Amino acid sequence: YLDDEEYEDDEEYEDDEEYEDDEEYEEDEEEDPEALADEAENLGYTIDLAMGSPRFVNPVLMDWNSNVDIRASVEFPVLMQLMGARFRFGLEVGSFKFENAKFNQVGDDVINLGETFSGITAMGIVSFPAGPGKIKFGLGMVGSSAGFSMEASYGIRIGGMVELRGGIRSTETLMAKTSESVELGRAGWMDGQIVLGVNL
Repeated sequence: YLDDEEYEDDEEYEDDEEYEDDEEYEEDEEEDPEALADEAENLGYTIDLAMGSPRFVNPVLMDWNSNVDIRASVEFPVLMQLMGARFRFGLEVGSFKFENAKFNQVGDDVINLGETFSGITAMGIVSFPAGPGKIKFGLGMVGSSAGFSMEASYGIRIGGMVELRGGIRSTETLMAKTSESVELGRAGWMDGQIVLGVNL
């Protein structure tokens, strides 16, 4: 009989522990949105200034010389989470320029030496921060055509506000056009880049 009493006491103690664990788990779940909001507020606005030059191009741009391009992006102080992945939204603008180095012909159109394929990129971006590293996906306009970009960079943090990163970036445009409105078709390039990030 005494053993039965001890067994009942143990059961009650285990039930109390499980109930307390469930309460703590529910509290953690409720605090998650607040924790994300606090972390986003601590991050503030993030400005990335990037400089890079195309190193690899698709066949459409094989006979074109590239230049140094610059880009600037801003990420808003809003942090989202989906299945454990945290991400932010932002905007990016940048430049690109290629110059034809070989006389060639595309269909009935002739592309002369010195003709350019250049313009401005303007994209909405989704950024996945990971310490002093970052992965970005962009969708928007590349010159006069729709396009997209993918980027990965990693580096070091200097103080609490500045990051210096290096990485690679791929840009694709669905319909490239030269300065003389010659349609080149789908064009893409990959460049190495250096990024200076500032958290405000």
